[in-house]
Amino acid sequence: MVVVSFHIPHSLMRELERLVQEVGFTSKSEAIREAIRLLIREYRRRNAGGVAY
Repeated sequence: MVVVSFHIPHSLMRELERLVQEVGFTSKSEAIREAIRLLIREYRRRNAGGVAY
């Protein structure tokens, strides 16, 4: 795996930490990986349908 570093607002970090607890992710990293997978899947779905951004 590759290590990625980025900055996010405190409010978004609090939401992420809450999501990790509520959903049961083992870590914030796991939740972020899942979010990226969902974003990529949605992007591909929209592009396959010919939807322009």
